[in-house]
Amino acid sequence: MRPNLFVRLINKIRGRDPVAEYYAWLVKFGRITEGRILDLKQDDTGATIFYKYKIANVDYETSQTLNVDQLNRSNEYVPGASITVRFDPKNPGSSVVP
Repeated sequence: MRPNLFVRLINKIRGRDPVAEYYAWLVKFGRITEGRILDLKQDDTGATIFYKYKIANVDYETSQTLNVDQLNRSNEYVPGASITVRFDPKNPGSSVVP
């Protein structure tokens, strides 16, 4: 059995979701920078924002599906809007819009 598969199995048995835990950590403790909304796509399943931000003169572009609370504030996520981005200083490509 591969070690990664074993760890995932143990996490499932324990009811842990490491990805969700990581993003919860980012929302609380991630470094803050300013970003800009590039696009907002809405469909039957929800809404996804596409945004960009810059860390140490490196541009990053990514997307995020909006949660229920964010959907209630969807007017804050129009293209061109300035947003707060939280990122992992050890891995600046990992970010979240709280």
